[in-house]
Amino acid sequence: MTPTIQIDLKAARSLLPMTLSLTQIIRRLLLKNLPPIVSNGVTINFRDPSYSADAGGFHPVEIRLEYSLATSMWQVCYITDFAYQGRYFPELEKDIDFNFSEGSGYQAYVGFHPLSHFSGLYRLWEANFRSYVVDDLYQITISWD
Repeated sequence: MTPTIQIDLKAARSLLPMTLSLTQIIRRLLLKNLPPIVSNGVTINFRDPSYSADAGGFHPVEIRLEYSLATSMWQVCYITDFAYQGRYFPELEKDIDFNFSEGSGYQAYVGFHPLSHFSGLYRLWEANFRSYVVDDLYQITISWD
């Protein structure tokens, strides 16, 4: 029997305009990297190995999903985009965070706001991110727990 992975797009869309395309990308990645045992959570990390504070590059991104027994689907918990912050001693920090579980969002230099305030930013961010994934610009790591 072929395993199925259903991502609850309706729940995500109730907070932000997530596209079917993004959920299909995530689903394909997870189906290629199924866990050896039953898992209730998964974290997907997207890294550009050449990204640095000096040279720039594509920001690292982390996406977390957890399985819901109530819906029998995977729920998107958060999507976080990291970037180097600081001039003399740059550190990798959250740049943008879409927290679906808490219904809040964060943007560096803007702060925390209800997730609904980030719809425009989310559309732009997701379109760019999908193109980077499709263009194979990231090394992808999947961690089941």
